[in-house]
Amino acid sequence: MTPIFPEQSVAVLFSGGDSPGMNAFLRAIVRLGLNREKITVLGVRDGYRGLVRTARALNGDAEALVRLKKDIATHVGRAGLISEQLHIIQMDHASVSGIMGKGGTILGSARCLEFHDKEVRAKVIHLLKGLNIRALVVVGGDGSLTGAKLLEEESDLRVIGVPATIDNDLQFTDMALGVDTAVNTLVWSVDHFIDTARSHRRVMVLETMGRESGDLARMAGLASGAEMVITPEAGPLTAADMQRLAAKIEGAMTRGRGHAIVLVAEGVQFEPQQKRNRAYVLMEAFQEYFQRPGAPFPDLEVRPSVLGHLQRGGHTTPHDCILAARFADCAWKTIIDENGRNGVTVLRKNIVEIVPYGTADMPERAAFSQEMEQLHEHLSSW
Repeated sequence: MTPIFPEQSVAVLFSGGDSPGMNAFLRAIVRLGLNREKITVLGVRDGYRGLVRTARALNGDAEALVRLKKDIATHVGRAGLISEQLHIIQMDHASVSGIMGKGGTILGSARCLEFHDKEVRAKVIHLLKGLNIRALVVVGGDGSLTGAKLLEEESDLRVIGVPATIDNDLQFTDMALGVDTAVNTLVWSVDHFIDTARSHRRVMVLETMGRESGDLARMAGLASGAEMVITPEAGPLTAADMQRLAAKIEGAMTRGRGHAIVLVAEGVQFEPQQKRNRAYVLMEAFQEYFQRPGAPFPDLEVRPSVLGHLQRGGHTTPHDCILAARFADCAWKTIIDENGRNGVTVLRKNIVEIVPYGTADMPERAAFSQEMEQLHEHLSSW
């Protein structure tokens, strides 16, 4: 029997930094498509880069497009996933089985500077239409959703964005995919660092991700009991600021505290500017303060650690798996609704809905961040 390319389909891609919950979303979007909507889902390997490379390889050649459709129809599911040639794969039930709790994304994710070129995007749009794609679902952070917005503006395709970033720096949704898992990973990390900190009477300075937002560090601080959280929203840190923070730690030690865990978000800046990791800048400033002449704890050690990409991996939490399913459900309902609008799936007050691209930031998000900051301050008073 000759394989048949689907008359219509929905494509999904993952772009930018990977985030826990992406695989759970892929499973949900594929299974809802096959089981409920009876529509095929095409998975795009390596995000926008996969579309750009495929469009370039075809170069508008009609015969090459026919061959591509035949290859996609022939290499369904896992056969397509293991093929090094295909960047567009027809997903089936087996291809998404057992992936829900796994971090990362089996389709791969990448950043693609070429996609900034309007002519390149025009070729991608031509490719999508040639493949009979009814809608494109883009899963990623701020840059990825910006790309989705451009595709929406430059074509008549249905383009749905899904927020997925551990940084939680998208201010139009209460939560993005991956945040809950990343917070859990940070709490796990703090638990392990505390053992050494207590044993050796040390100050541990741990640098978290978060880009320009301090939300990830704040949530991890509240959930882990870290004594100090330093976020970028307060502005650049001066030498005097760092001395003040060190004095606070030293005061706690004087009152009997045996260790301290300090979380510093990667978006924190210094005055004057520093090129080194934030954790190391703070370590040197703290160590210098503790070793000043007449200091009560000249032997107090400060150990820095940049947690980095550890925060992106690991088993996806149930909360992120559930959110992934809800986002996929919302995306499908928008796609099949003739009057549905393009936009981004968001979580607001535990309701999942679609909002237009370019929706203004929610004032509640800023209030929530401030509330977390104040709450941590009261809880960590030594």
